Amino acid sequence: MTGHRAGVFPGATLVGERRRLAASSVVELIGRCAAVTPDAVALECGATTVTYRQLWRRSMSIAAGLRESGVEAGDIIGVIARRDAETVAAMIAVMANRAAYAPIDPTNPLGRVRLILDQVQPRCVLWDGTGSVEYASGSPTVDTTHLPDLPADAAAPVPDGGPRHDDLAYVVFTSGSTGVPKGVLVEHRSLVNYIGWAATHVLPDAGGAACPLFASMSYDLALTTLWVPLAHGRTIVMMDGSWDYARLYAQRPRPYDFIKATPSHFRLFERMLRPQYRSAAKRLMIGGEPLEPAMLRQMGDRLDGVEVVNHYGPTETTIGCCAHRSTVSDLPDLPTVPIGSPAWNTGAYVVDDRGAPVGVGGHGELIISGFGIARGYLGGGGGDRFFDDPEFGGRSYRTGDIVEVLPDRVLLHLGRKDGQLKVSGHRFEPAELRRHALSLPRIADAAFDVIRGGVLDAVEAFVVLDEEGTRNPPTEREIRTQLASLLPGELVPRRVHVVPGIEVNANGKRDIQATRALVEARTAVPGA
Repeated sequence: MTGHRAGVFPGATLVGERRRLAASSVVELIGRCAAVTPDAVALECGATTVTYRQLWRRSMSIAAGLRESGVEAGDIIGVIARRDAETVAAMIAVMANRAAYAPIDPTNPLGRVRLILDQVQPRCVLWDGTGSVEYASGSPTVDTTHLPDLPADAAAPVPDGGPRHDDLAYVVFTSGSTGVPKGVLVEHRSLVNYIGWAATHVLPDAGGAACPLFASMSYDLALTTLWVPLAHGRTIVMMDGSWDYARLYAQRPRPYDFIKATPSHFRLFERMLRPQYRSAAKRLMIGGEPLEPAMLRQMGDRLDGVEVVNHYGPTETTIGCCAHRSTVSDLPDLPTVPIGSPAWNTGAYVVDDRGAPVGVGGHGELIISGFGIARGYLGGGGGDRFFDDPEFGGRSYRTGDIVEVLPDRVLLHLGRKDGQLKVSGHRFEPAELRRHALSLPRIADAAFDVIRGGVLDAVEAFVVLDEEGTRNPPTEREIRTQLASLLPGELVPRRVHVVPGIEVNANGKRDIQATRALVEARTAVPGA
């Protein structure tokens, strides 16, 4: 192997530790756990527990049923992703057949689900028989609960030796600059590399009791708490509701190995519960947005003894590609906590506008190369984001993030090079939101921003009405309700401002700050 497949990164600013991959796939890793510790609890779903033996046999039963229905290697299979044991077994089953799963969040509006499934064109959509099958959006469906278990005395091997490194594992969607969600194609090589590296940050050697999974399984925020514990024989506690924070921090016999969430989540935890983190978890993994030391300091002695892992990485680099560990007592005197150093078999390049490398103390765009780089986008495309260049170790990805190289050779995130935004861990392109806004009646133009600094980051919308809208203006509630039928809840604007036009700057670019100032000026004038 050559280039990034061999972990060689000529001229990289920072290079992660070179490691041999522990398996060909996450399926192989889970299969080992089922063989070595079959009676260990894999999943805790309310009052029900599922052992590794039970999870493995159910997965292989579903895999057998899928093969009988014609599922083949390379197919993409939709999975309506509820947080339950049958869904997890279905995902493992899909991958065991060397196919890839595309998780569909049943809480998302049907409009978004249809956009995703129109791109995926899945061989079929799996569901567990609960809720409505309309989320399959006309695709062929398989109710996995109707697939029989293997006979008790039958072996449960992985078919055809299981997935290979370069087989596709899953497809997850992120926001697209063209206004349509983009499917990111992730191979088993990338996932196995991430699982091994992430475990060194979030799974204490002595082991903990469990890891909670409360985020939507259609975003890679949840994939750390899904595949990392299962690949290492730990227990996952499946939370029924994404907002069931009281249960998340309920008293347990032993603390969790780790809790993963965004800074916005932790601000909400603080407002609602002020948890005793040191009794809840051994480690906190925080990612998806810039992490401010001030927030951690406000947690005070409730964080004593808890390691904090600042986790960074675009979806295109397989969940995460950099991390920085600290405690509340050794936080840096910086605006944000550093994003740290690269993952295993990963090179980080910091380059200026001319593509020249940047040294310590300088800042530039971060380019990532290595095992974690996704295959690309569903349907191809991606512009110059993905590229192959031996000077960067082979397959690489331009993150669009500006970072600084600190003296202790770790990276500090400074912001975005483009207009991409993040809210509550969900990355989105303003163009996608604008596309949905323009599909609504009476809307002629729209722009979006993120309100930060409150308990939760939130989207803010500025809309321009057409002639009909001017005569019969929609209410803020009407606009929000219409957008809620098209967008995940986190991306529905908290505030909608009607403006006469979207301001532009001297370069002819849309100027959100100037537009907001216009709104504030009009609000300050009575009757405006």
